[in-house]
Amino acid sequence: MRFGFAAALRLAGRIDAVNRQMAFAVRWGLLANAVLIAGNAFSRKLLGVASSSMYDVQPHFFAAAVLLMAAFALQRDEHVRIDVFSGWLGPRGMAWLDLVGTFVVLLPLCVVAVWVTAPEFARSFASGETRGSRESLSTFPAWIMKGMIPLGFLSLGAQGIAEAVRCIAFLAGAAPARRVAQTVQGGRP
Repeated sequence: MRFGFAAALRLAGRIDAVNRQMAFAVRWGLLANAVLIAGNAFSRKLLGVASSSMYDVQPHFFAAAVLLMAAFALQRDEHVRIDVFSGWLGPRGMAWLDLVGTFVVLLPLCVVAVWVTAPEFARSFASGETRGSRESLSTFPAWIMKGMIPLGFLSLGAQGIAEAVRCIAFLAGAAPARRVAQTVQGGRP
């Protein structure tokens, strides 16, 4: 039984590592977005030159950052919890609460979100759809943002599985309770 937990905990550690690396990349993406917004404002206000594609990219960057950072927030236990009992629960009670929340809310939500958005991403990718519409002449590829949605929910679901493995291992006595202090290594993601 210990071997099973060891393998599952190693898998959870790998999921953590992938989501930490994604969070690190997203941080740089946020910096790129800030530079893009400043450059776009400078170009539009001072030079009188505007690009609908560059303007269209700004909210996409931000939305992608939110979607892709959700898994890292869960990993660091910085997600929103709406429960009135958590102050009364000890480590075992919190593990049970997290486990039930993962299986009843998080994983079903992630499965449905991927199920609904992945075909739209595939269709958009295959057709070469752009963000152009009556309101915008943007040539920004729509499949990029549409791909961020299933990717974000896949990474969130994978992190949910990693956290569930840790809860089960803790409840079985095969692992210590784990919180934020053990998630961050070297002070950075």
